[in-house]
Amino acid sequence: MQETSVTKRFNELFDKLEHCDEDEQRQKIEEMNEMINEMDEEEFEYVFTTELFNKIHEMIEDKKISLENAILLLKYIGYYKVLKGIRINGFNESSLEEKFKEIIYDENEKKDEDKNEIIFVDICECYFMLNNQFSSDMYPICAPCLLNVASSKEKKEEAQKKVEVALLALSNSSTVNV
Repeated sequence: MQETSVTKRFNELFDKLEHCDEDEQRQKIEEMNEMINEMDEEEFEYVFTTELFNKIHEMIEDKKISLENAILLLKYIGYYKVLKGIRINGFNESSLEEKFKEIIYDENEKKDEDKNEIIFVDICECYFMLNNQFSSDMYPICAPCLLNVASSKEKKEEAQKKVEVALLALSNSSTVNV
């Protein structure tokens, strides 16, 4: 596939991320998320490859992007993937998937007072939405976490959005490798 204008603009913004401060990164990520909405399935698959996910992992490790900012982008990629029913294999084959598993295991082992609940939920949501096949050891950790979020009785719009994302992530978890 020849690179289209939306994929080219996305990749150009992505390449600039590591040279920005936190606020500039968030702004660029918001722009990138808007560009994702413009992509068709072929463009989406063209952009979100193993190489891109490995690059995100490398940027996190090298502290060129915060985990929180990476999650902003990854959560939207996963959200769009699940909403549009697109399969991408890039995440499953990336070092980022292994990093997320490590974070999930580490957060799950922590006592409640030491656990970063926001990161734990966000990583579980990303993991479930970006994956095509799940290892059976992740499901018993992430599913209860997401079910807990989904069972929230708060009526605020922000809380309801969290419930929606958690349910969407759970809906993508039907292909568990046992």
